[in-house]
Amino acid sequence: MKEKCGLYGGIFSNIALELKRGLFSLQHRGQESCGISVLEDGKIKTIKGMGLVRNVLTDERITPLKTDMGIGHVRYSTAGTSEITNAQPLELTYKASKVAIAHNGNLQDQEEMLKNIEDSGQIFITNSDTEIFLHELVQHFKTPPIDWEPTEMANVLFKLKGAFSLLFLFEDKVVAIRDPLGYRPLWIRKDENSILFSSEDSAFPAGGEVTEMEAGSVAVATKDGLFYKRLEKRKKIDQCVFEYIYFSRPDSNTFKRSVYEVRQKLGEKCAEENPIEADVVIPVMDSVLLAAVGFSRKTKIPLEPALIRNPWVGRTFIEPSARSNAVKMKLSVVSKVLKGKKVVLVDDSIVRGTTSKRIVELVKSAEPSEIHFRVASPPVLSECFWGIDIAHKNSLIARRGMEEVKRYLGVNSLAYLSLKGMCEVLGGCDDFCVKCFKGEI
Repeated sequence: MKEKCGLYGGIFSNIALELKRGLFSLQHRGQESCGISVLEDGKIKTIKGMGLVRNVLTDERITPLKTDMGIGHVRYSTAGTSEITNAQPLELTYKASKVAIAHNGNLQDQEEMLKNIEDSGQIFITNSDTEIFLHELVQHFKTPPIDWEPTEMANVLFKLKGAFSLLFLFEDKVVAIRDPLGYRPLWIRKDENSILFSSEDSAFPAGGEVTEMEAGSVAVATKDGLFYKRLEKRKKIDQCVFEYIYFSRPDSNTFKRSVYEVRQKLGEKCAEENPIEADVVIPVMDSVLLAAVGFSRKTKIPLEPALIRNPWVGRTFIEPSARSNAVKMKLSVVSKVLKGKKVVLVDDSIVRGTTSKRIVELVKSAEPSEIHFRVASPPVLSECFWGIDIAHKNSLIARRGMEEVKRYLGVNSLAYLSLKGMCEVLGGCDDFCVKCFKGEI
C-alpha cells in the first residue's frame, strides 16, 4: 500500500526551518523525494531532491534562507516516475512571474488529460499529473500568476475530476485548496504571528487555533492575515478511509475523528466479528499497533509486540525499489515469546499478500503451535486511481477467495473486518470512499 504525499507550508518566522520540521513529521506519507519552495527577497526559490527530509533538506542548504513564506512536500509517486524531475514543489515561470505548487492526490483520467494537452501543442516538464493544474490555470487566466485570484483558481480546478489537496506559493501569498470531494485532508493552524497548512494536524507546532479545511474550500495566507471560504458544498463527499486504516499518524485527527481512537475501535470490531482462542496477539507493523490493542482488549488475549522493527529502516512500502529482503531487514522476531504458542497476527490490510506471506514465514521460524491472521479492514478488491498505489485488481490477493489466501499465507485461519463492521465504527460510510472494498472502481 502506497500513498501519495504530504503537504506543509504557510507563513512562519524562519519558514525554511519550520518546513523541514513539519515535513519530517509527515515523512511517513512519502519517502521517495521531498522539497521546499520559499519566497526570498521577493523571488521564489526551490530546493528539492530524491530521498528523505534529513538527507535533502540539510542545515547547510536551508539555514541561509532568511524568509517567512513557503511550502513543502514529501512524495511517493502514484502518477509519474520516480525521478528528480517529478519531485515537488513544481515551479512555473509565466509572463515573468513565478508560482510553485505541491499536490496530494491523483486526477482521474490523467493519461487522457495529458495527451489532450500535448495534442493542443503544449509541452510538459514532468510526467506527473500535478502539472495539469498549472496548465489549467494558465489557460484560464492567461495573466502572470501573481494576478491569479484564489477563489477563481479554486473554481477552475473544482471542474477537474479526482482527488487533490493543493498548496500554491506566489510572490505575495500562499494558497491552499481542498477538492469538493474532500478525499485528502488539509488543515490550518493560525496564531497571532503565523498561518500554517498541513496534511495532518499532528505536524503543527503546539498551540494556535487548528481547524480542518472543509471539502470544496480555499484558504489564502498573506502578511495581512488569513482568508478562508468554502466555495462548493456537495451532498456527497468521498473521504479516503485509508487515512484511518493506515496512512495518518495515530496522533492525528482526520476527518474530524481521532485516528488513535478509530484504529482501536477497528481492532475491537474485528475481534467481535472474528473471535479466536489464542495465547498472544502480535501487531504486524507500527501502523497496526492500535488495532492490535483493540483486538487484545476485546478478546482479553495478551498483546505481545514480538515483531521488533529496525528503527533505521523506513516504511518500506513507500520505497519504489525492489523489496525482496525488506521484511528481513525491517523486522526480527522474539522467538521465546512465540515458541509453542497460539499466535494471532493482526494487520491493517492485505493487498498483494507478498509482504504478509514473508511476515508469516518469519513468525514460523519462532516455532509457534498455530498462526491465525486477522485483518482490521475489509478485503481490498479493486485498485485505486485517486492517490493510493494499489495494485492492478488482477494482483489483489483477496480476489482469489478466502481459502486460497489462507493457503497462500500458510496460516491456520484468516478473517477480515467486514465492510459493515468498519462502517459501524465510522458512524456510517456515506462520507467515505470505500470503492476499493466493493470492487467498484
